[in-house]
Amino acid sequence: MIANTTQHNQQTQILELSGRLNFQARQVYLQGVKQAKISSPRHVIMNLTEVSYIDSAGLGLLALSHKKLTKLGIQISLINPQPSVKQLIELTNLNTMLPIYDSVEAASQSFKAMPLKT
Repeated sequence: MIANTTQHNQQTQILELSGRLNFQARQVYLQGVKQAKISSPRHVIMNLTEVSYIDSAGLGLLALSHKKLTKLGIQISLINPQPSVKQLIELTNLNTMLPIYDSVEAASQSFKAMPLKT
């Protein structure tokens, strides 16, 4: 797995993920999430375009990220997962917590700032 972050705008970080999102990739994934939080964004967009595989550990990492970041007032959106990855996200109902969009622009437009946690 490879995880790179880029700043989209003042409030939004994009976390570009590629490869397999599974137990073996957890350290790289968690480091990517940590890097995305450094600039104190209000929104993290996870680009799943290049994620070729996700298993239960990967789904758990997404759920854990949602829980931790939401407590900090940070919203997460997912964009463009491959069909097999999207199917698993929907099958586990993670898409109810982590909305899926087709593009960065669509995710950015839907962003609604959550109240800041103190």
